[in-house]
Amino acid sequence: MAGVGFALRKLARQDTLLSGLRAYSHAAVISCGPWLFVVVSLGGVQFLGRTMVSLPDLQRFSSVVTYNFCFSLVAAGPIALVVTRGLADRIYAKEVESAPGLFLGALSLLFCVQAAFGVPFYGFVVDMQPAERILSLICLQVAGGIWIASPFMSALQNFGSISAFFAGGTFLSFTFAVLLAPFFGAAGMLAGFTAGLAFIFFGLSARIFAEYPYPAHFRFSFILEFGRYWQFAVIGLFYNAAIWVDKWIMWFAPGRVAVTGGIWTNPAYDGAMFLAYLTIVPATTLFLVAVETRFFEHYFQFYQDIENHATAAEIERNHKTILRVLGEGLRNIAVLQAAVCYLAVLAAPAMVGMAQGDLTMVPIFRFGALGALFHVLLLCVMVVLSYFDLRRELVRVTLVFFTLNAGLTSVTLWLGLGYEGYGYAGATLLSLIYAYSLVSSRIALLPYMTFIGNNRALR
Repeated sequence: MAGVGFALRKLARQDTLLSGLRAYSHAAVISCGPWLFVVVSLGGVQFLGRTMVSLPDLQRFSSVVTYNFCFSLVAAGPIALVVTRGLADRIYAKEVESAPGLFLGALSLLFCVQAAFGVPFYGFVVDMQPAERILSLICLQVAGGIWIASPFMSALQNFGSISAFFAGGTFLSFTFAVLLAPFFGAAGMLAGFTAGLAFIFFGLSARIFAEYPYPAHFRFSFILEFGRYWQFAVIGLFYNAAIWVDKWIMWFAPGRVAVTGGIWTNPAYDGAMFLAYLTIVPATTLFLVAVETRFFEHYFQFYQDIENHATAAEIERNHKTILRVLGEGLRNIAVLQAAVCYLAVLAAPAMVGMAQGDLTMVPIFRFGALGALFHVLLLCVMVVLSYFDLRRELVRVTLVFFTLNAGLTSVTLWLGLGYEGYGYAGATLLSLIYAYSLVSSRIALLPYMTFIGNNRALR
């Protein structure tokens, strides 16, 4: 599934400045597309919407978008990871005829799951107008569909289409939301924003069906893969829940705002953390284009040489190369993210001011940026664990991350005001230490794992 990185690296190596900028711009969209879409579109609408609609309408619109991306990410996580593994197996076996059916089946399952909690929540819990309730539910379903479509598009290495659809969707969501806001208020902004989402979702879906020109039948046989790859479902659920659990806790903490019946937010914490997450874009871009591709080449060479009956000396040399490449890659990511974090901490007042936030967001943003430094390194380590199919270790890491983020964020509430953001920073640091200890101990014994530990004939 790392093929898109090789295509982008090939583009970046062309001897022109524009090719390098294009490669890293595409990588930023592929690695952080939905997040960038939300921040840019929502930020632009909020900036102009203050003069067009009332503050309650603007708050209601922003809260619904935040809730929908939160709920859709957590709901889609288990399905997306299992489907990604199933798609990877089919690509490896050159049996992609069932890819369209796999995509439709995954979408159907996700839509049912989201409807199971979306319909009661927007239909009976929240206090909104009927049009807003319907549009909120549609927005939730479309957002979830994007999470499912993304791995299919990444596997196709069609980075140009991905970037084009996200750019077009961002423009449409901002334009339509601003145009409809003066006439229909929150409902108009939701309709415009959802239209941009729909453009992305249906555009990606059309490319998937075009690239996989096989009969598209609803097939739910992939549900059996949940039994085979149940660890990935657990990983997807708890990792995505871990990203949001501190926000959930802060929604019920001092400083929360009741936007409408059933919807609460913490504007200072949410706004600061959303800005802090933007600092991971450069590091994830570098990881996709340079670090992961270089590691994969040596990873593939290690196992290919074993299949070709390599000598013990050759295996040991390949093993040392993997260790060296991983060390250099993680060091480069850490240096880049540390530099971005340092600049973000220095420029925190200016960045918060540009986002039209108050000064209470500044310390939260600084600790959020520090936590993002550890978070992006944690994500890189988790990707490495995935390559070696260390599923039990990944389950442990995600459970630790979720527990620490929930526990430490709760502790900061007990400590009182002024400690917001400490919980997330501490949780990502401790989770990174734990994950790194697992990956270093396992990869140090890679030859043993290959011949003994992962040898099913010896179990």
